[in-house]
Amino acid sequence: MSSPQSPALGLVLSSGAARGAAHAGVLRAVEEAGIEISVVTGASAGALIGGAWAAGVGSDRITARLLRAQWADFGSATITPRLGLLDTTPMVRGIEQMLGDLLIEELPTRFGAVVTELRSTTPRLVASGSLTTAVRASTAVPGLFPPVRLEEGGALCVDGAVLSPSPVWAAHRLGAERVIAVGFGRGNTRWRRWFESRPDHPAHGRHADLVVTIDTAGHSSWSAAGVPDLIDRGYLATREALESWH
Repeated sequence: MSSPQSPALGLVLSSGAARGAAHAGVLRAVEEAGIEISVVTGASAGALIGGAWAAGVGSDRITARLLRAQWADFGSATITPRLGLLDTTPMVRGIEQMLGDLLIEELPTRFGAVVTELRSTTPRLVASGSLTTAVRASTAVPGLFPPVRLEEGGALCVDGAVLSPSPVWAAHRLGAERVIAVGFGRGNTRWRRWFESRPDHPAHGRHADLVVTIDTAGHSSWSAAGVPDLIDRGYLATREALESWH
């Protein structure tokens, strides 16, 4: 545990679809460095992997799971593709097999998944309730996976990457005083930058203390073929960044 004098450190894992596998290497580097992380937040793939780690699943187990993962583990073709081409039941089953039916507020490390409410222009931080449901909502790529309702009567939610692919603000909101943010160097689209520059967007004025940028050149967001190399790249980039960070 961190000493009482140590500022709470947050780790932010960005979206990236299949490229998000690199986060497993990031976590390995953090574990080896002996860095105490108090808060983990993520969007989309970052929420999926970050949620497992916050629940106490080590990087080695996450890596092993990613190395044998297939697209069928995340979704299957649905008969009535009205709101999404794929049914996410396989992903839900996989999360529950690995983690059980956990509540976010019961995790050993404070965690928050970022989602996008339909018809909203600001992202939403989910830091309580079912971990499985929050991750499913944060990874609900519009058009591919159906939107998710977090609570009865609540708004439908989709991928957190729509409005906040690297939710540094969420880590601050959960108590982090310093933040390490991990991303893939693709940069935000112009409309995302416009949203985040607005005073009412929670990302406005929020910055990470250390940014780890992973080179994913040559790898597709939608192919699992490069997972081993992506994990290695995530590990090497994070180790190098941490070694030079004071």
